[in-house]
Amino acid sequence: EMIFRKLLPENGLNVREEQIRLCHQMLDTLFCGNISLCDAGVGIGKTYAYLTACVMLRKYAMLTGKFFLYNSRPVVISTSSVALQKAMMEEYIPFLSKILWENGIIQSPLQAIIRKGKEHFVCDSRLDQRLEAVRNKNKNEEQKSALLSLCHQHDLDQVHGLSGFDRRLVCVPKFCPKDCSGRTDCRYQKYLEKAKDPEIFIQICNHNYLLADASHRDRGFRPLLTDYRALIIDEAHQLPEAARQMYGKTLSN
Repeated sequence: EMIFRKLLPENGLNVREEQIRLCHQMLDTLFCGNISLCDAGVGIGKTYAYLTACVMLRKYAMLTGKFFLYNSRPVVISTSSVALQKAMMEEYIPFLSKILWENGIIQSPLQAIIRKGKEHFVCDSRLDQRLEAVRNKNKNEEQKSALLSLCHQHDLDQVHGLSGFDRRLVCVPKFCPKDCSGRTDCRYQKYLEKAKDPEIFIQICNHNYLLADASHRDRGFRPLLTDYRALIIDEAHQLPEAARQMYGKTLSN
């Protein structure tokens, strides 16, 4: 109540009764280990509602000892929109974290990470090979510049001007060789290690990645996501279509 009626309004947000009710509903669900289906209208601030509920779950579960076996586990937030993922990382989480930290509600800033498939990240070994191959060739300058920028940016989605052909050649392969000479310094492996850090409380993914993780677990393969204590599926109306893409079979004539 204090967060939504005092702290957030002091920082420019309006008091919205629907948002507060939604947060209470989510928090009750999280503490009881239940499932809630919430139809939240546009503009009620559902993102701050579920982020705050997750923070309260972590804070008071640790204080009371409830779910003590899961205290180091993150929460996973699944969404279908890249724009929402970006907004959470750059706007919602930093804004909420700053307010809660400055007011002593949390003891350290909230940390989050976006989880994506291998094809979204650069393989340093393959990048070296591709750069060597185009070094003396008359290649499009924008594409060549995009390739060079990958030396400092390992997320392919953050690089503009990269051709689809180059992207396929430099992305992390489906199966990484265990004897790869660059494995120790591999930025993708470091990204995976970072994702396991217990200080990273919020893991954000899309519905396809969430469903792929579920499929891995069902078949006894290594999970894609860190074992989590709670799951928030935002934009859940898109989940059935994602499931059709992941699990369905399409037959031509």
